[in-house]
Parts: sequence; structure tokens; C-alpha cells
Amino acid sequence: MLIKSTIKEEKTVFSKVLLNLSILLLLAGCQSVSNNTQKDETPEQLQSFPYDAKLIGKDIVDLQLALKDRNLYMSSEGRVKLFSTGQCNIDIVAHRGDFREPESSERAITSATADDFNTIEIDVMQIKSGLWVNHHDMATGRAVVHYSGKSYNLAKMSDKTFSGLRLRDKETNSLLEQRPITAYESFTAFAKAHKPGQILNVEVKSQANGAELTQLDHMLRKTIGQNSFYYSSLNLETLKKLRGINTTVYLGFIQAPHPDSIAKLKRELRKGVKKDELYQRHSRNIEALGNYGTRRYSQTYKDYTSLSALSNLQIKLGSNSGLHMDIRSYAKATSVKGRSNRLGMKVYSYSINGTDYHQGKLLALNKSLLPDGIIIDATPYRLCQQLFNASKPLKLHKPNTSIGRYIKGLPQDADFDKFEQMLSYIDEGYYVSMAEGLKRIGADKNKSVFKPNEDKKPIGLSLDFPTIKDEKMDTSTGKAIRITIPSVEQ
Repeated sequence: MLIKSTIKEEKTVFSKVLLNLSILLLLAGCQSVSNNTQKDETPEQLQSFPYDAKLIGKDIVDLQLALKDRNLYMSSEGRVKLFSTGQCNIDIVAHRGDFREPESSERAITSATADDFNTIEIDVMQIKSGLWVNHHDMATGRAVVHYSGKSYNLAKMSDKTFSGLRLRDKETNSLLEQRPITAYESFTAFAKAHKPGQILNVEVKSQANGAELTQLDHMLRKTIGQNSFYYSSLNLETLKKLRGINTTVYLGFIQAPHPDSIAKLKRELRKGVKKDELYQRHSRNIEALGNYGTRRYSQTYKDYTSLSALSNLQIKLGSNSGLHMDIRSYAKATSVKGRSNRLGMKVYSYSINGTDYHQGKLLALNKSLLPDGIIIDATPYRLCQQLFNASKPLKLHKPNTSIGRYIKGLPQDADFDKFEQMLSYIDEGYYVSMAEGLKRIGADKNKSVFKPNEDKKPIGLSLDFPTIKDEKMDTSTGKAIRITIPSVEQ
């Protein structure tokens, strides 16, 4: 059973660590030889590039140097990333891991660590046996589906039923031959993949007792270490229990979404039902979620932005704590940042109404009023570029290839998250704008936007890039709301 397997895994943590240390010591000499060999194979001009930089491919040196001139580089996976995030003075949190990967998957965690997010957020809750699992919603049907098509309530789910869950592909909505991972599997995945300074934000969904939360904290300390994780929750009582268990960890209290945000989410959920065949089977559940959410938060929404409310919150949670707010609420009360910071508390923003809305609200703020951290479904590059102009060209590199000259000539609003798509239009002189889609380089703003041929392939390029699909934003990313689901397992 999963729960027995998890307990057994916990007991073997130390033995595995000792074994790994022994292997590392034995291979130390071999590793130095391997590193020297790899260094010798790296083009001299790219010696100072990050460890995951792409080093092989036609015109790769000129491509990388042209990107570096804009504080960018291409990773071995073909993604364009910031060379340095020093200009981006804000904690960027990957909402449920990398938004491009299936939720509740190991890949969502490891991909987010590779993409240089400061913090990776995951959701954990318990199933019937007490096993902690990585899952956001209180019921199946959105990101995770049982292979039978039946809807289940996570709190009443057996280990066997959990094993029958399948992840959904974010591009096609088709089911994958992968189940969601357990909390322990999430922690070990982060422990193996994270870089120095990266933190795991564990949002606790279940209203667990002290013993169950102690088990959770024990797993985190053993797999990740005390200083590499923190907790967040909508439930203040849960956080108070965690403070009694762990006296130094950061605790983030999530203020409920603004009622207007809930109402907007309800409308989006209804649209989703009409477009998704799998959702149509459970349309009553989706409708119940929307109605319940609007009713519940209209009645219980509480504002914690006043000085007295923040002080009381700090008394309950301790000095190392903060407030995580819906961006709609934060934008209406930006002075909360100053009050929180004076108390030694942090303020983070999130949104249940989609990334575009979240980013739009952030862009409208004065830089000094930005929150301390942002929990979002977007790349660090995109957020830092929009908020801090982190990819400003230095115009020092003199390219000697067509692709290098193309990169140098791209306007400041070019969207390097869509770099592969832009490569398809080098000869035509088009690029992808962050705000306006495909445009001609040097085109007047009033000119119509070019409509691309979706079947068009890159011409005359052989850079060995892996396939990168266009980013799709998920606007149905609401906080989990507990409801009674029809046809649940008893």
C-alpha cells in the first residue's frame, strides 16, 4: 500500500544519504576528470555560461552571445532564460510548479527548479488512509481524473483508488499514464533537483490534527532540510498548529480571494464546462463549485490589511510570518506592504483569475508598491522583463550570423518565451510581441498584426531544438473549495 511504502521510504532516508555520500567520495576523482572533459568541449566564448546552457548546434556561439547581450541564454532544453536575475528584486513563486507541466507531477517540480524560480509552490492534502498527497482540488475532475471517469472526493479516497488516478496533459487535456505523486515523492523530487537558495512552499489543504501535521513536518525536515521549505494555508488554525510543531519556519496565511474574483472564476468555470468533454460529465459538480464559492466567500471574506489585524496575525503565527493576498485585494490596499514590512512580515500576491489579470494589476503598480513575492503561472523571464525590463539589450555584441543579427534586431517587447515560433519568421522579418502577438520588426503600432501560418516550419535552421509548444494560460486556477461531490466513494 502507498501509506506503508511511504513510511518505509522515510525510514530509509538516512541510509540512502550515507550510501550516496560514499558513492560521491569514491567517484570524486572520476568526476574531476569528467568535468575537465566537459569544459574542454565547451566553446571558449561560452565558458562563463550557466551549467545548463545549450552548447551544441549550428551557429550556437553567435546565438548565445546575441542572447547574452540581452541578459538571456538558451538552456539545453531549448528554453530562453535570464542570464542573471539580479535586476528582479522579488520572490517569484511557481504556482503548483511549472505551469507548462501536468499538475501534481514530478516534472512540474523539477522543471520549475530548472527554470530558476525562487520558490516552488505545491499543494498537499490527505486521503482517507492519512497519506499525504500532492493535489490541489478537493475532488477529481479538473487536473486529475480517475481512469474510470468516476468523480472522487480526495478525503474519502482509498490508497487503491488514488493509484488509479491519472494526470491530464495541459495542452491536449488527454489523460496520461501517470498518477499524481505523493507528498513524500514531491519532497524527494525537490530535494534532488533544487538549487541553492530555492525554497519549497507547501500549501496545506487538509484540516489535519497535530500528529498528522507532525508527520508532514518530519518528512520535510528529513528530505529537504529545515531552511529549504515553508508552509502556507487558508486555514489559520492549521498554521497555528504548525507553529507549535516548528517554531522557526515561515508561515504564510492566505487571505481568502476577493468576492469579485470568486464571481469571475464562477463565470470562467461555466465556460470551461462547455468546451471540455470531460468536464461536461461533471457539469453539476462544476456548477456547485461556482455557486458554493460565491456564497461562502461573500459571507466569510475577511480583510487582514489593517495594522491591528496584521499585529493579531503575527501574535498567532509568530514573527516569521506573512500575508498572501488575492491581487485584486492587494491592489485596493497597497499600503498593507508598508505596514507588514514594519512588523517584519512579508506580503505575497496570487490570483484565481489568470496570469494575464495578475500581471496587468502588477504592471499598474508603482515599483515601490510591488509585493514581496508573486505566486504566478509565468516564467521568471516574462515577469522580470515586464516588471523590471531585465532583458534590456546592451548592444555590445556584433553578430556574424543571420540568427545573431535577428536576435540583435528584435524590439524590446519581443517575447522570448516564444523564441522557437519567432525563428519560423526570420526571413519575413516578423517577431512575437508580448502584448500584440506576431508583428513585423519596425512596424508602426497602428498597422495590422500579421496572422501566421500555423503549418509553417523554421527555414534554413538546424539548431537541434526540442519542440516547444506555445504557452497556454490556465484561467481556472481557483483555490480549492470543499463541496459535496455526487457519486463519491464511500
